[in-house]
Amino acid sequence: MNEIPIDPDVLSLLAELGAPAPVSAADLTAGELRQGMRDAIAIFTRDADAIAVHDVTDELVPGRGGTIPVRVYSPEKPSSVIVYLHGGAWISGDIDTHDLVTRRFSRDTAAVVVSVDYRMLPEHPFPAPIDDAYDAVVWARALQPDLPLLVAGDSAGGTLAACAALRARDEDGPRVDAQVLVYPGIDDNLETPSMLAFRDGPRISLEDLRFFFQQYASHEATLGSPYALPGRATSLAGLPPAVVAIAGHDLLRSAEEDYATRLRDAGVPVTVQLDPELVHGWIDFAPRVPSADRAFSRLTDSVNDLISRVTTPA
Repeated sequence: MNEIPIDPDVLSLLAELGAPAPVSAADLTAGELRQGMRDAIAIFTRDADAIAVHDVTDELVPGRGGTIPVRVYSPEKPSSVIVYLHGGAWISGDIDTHDLVTRRFSRDTAAVVVSVDYRMLPEHPFPAPIDDAYDAVVWARALQPDLPLLVAGDSAGGTLAACAALRARDEDGPRVDAQVLVYPGIDDNLETPSMLAFRDGPRISLEDLRFFFQQYASHEATLGSPYALPGRATSLAGLPPAVVAIAGHDLLRSAEEDYATRLRDAGVPVTVQLDPELVHGWIDFAPRVPSADRAFSRLTDSVNDLISRVTTPA
C-alpha cells in the first residue's frame, strides 16, 4: 500500500525503546500502558530544545463529571484558541506527556492552547472522555470569544476532536471554527486495506488496536454513536473546515482518507497532509526525527492558513 519505506531515523528512534514487548496491550494493566507511554515520550523528547510560551497556567474547568484539569498556553497576542486533546488510545497520555507538542502549537500558531486532561479508560468509560472534551470546548469558547476556536488532537485525541465538532454541530453548541485531526481513529473497521497492510506495524499491531477499540467502543453506550467514533456519523455536512494529517505507514490510514473524502463530499473544506515515510505517533518524534519535525512545521503552516481563512462573526 505504501511504496515509500519508513524513514530510517524513525526506525532508529523506535529501536531505542528496546525489543517489542513479548506481550500484547491486552496483557498489560492501564498503569503499565501509561508508564510505557511516559517512558517512550522521555526517549522521544530527550535533549529536546525548550519551547518558551509567554504564559502557562494550570486551571480547573467545570464539567458534568466534575472538574477537568487543563493547561493553558497563552502567547502575548493570540491569533485563536485551540482546544488540544492528547493521544494514548483513551487509556494513557496526559497534559505532561504532550507538553512539548502543545507548546509548539502555541508558539508556531500564536494560539491560546487549552490542553485537556480528560478522563480515561478503564476507570472512566465512554462517554466520560468525550463529555470532558466537549465541556472543555464550551469553556474555551468563552476565553477569547472574538477569536477563532479550533479543536485539535492526535490519535485518540484526534478522534475526540472530531467527535466534539460533531457534537457542537448537533447540539447547537459552541461555535467551532476549525478542526485539526492528526492521525485520528475514525471507526473500528479492522478490515480496511491499511489495517491489513500494516497489521504488524513497528509501534502498534492490529491485535493491539483491536484491544483498544474493544475497550473504548464496544460498550452499549457507544454502539452506533458518532460521538464515540466520527465515522459513524450519517452526515458530515455543516462541520467546520479541517486539516487531516495522515501517516503513510499507519493502520488507521484508509479510514482517515475515507473520512477526508466524506468531508469534502459534504462540502467541508479539507486540507490533507500525507506523510508517506512516517508512522502513527510521529508528532511525538519531532524533537529527534527531522522528517517528523518537517511534518510538524507543515501541519502548523496549514493550521495558520486555516486560522487566516475562517470567518469570525463580529
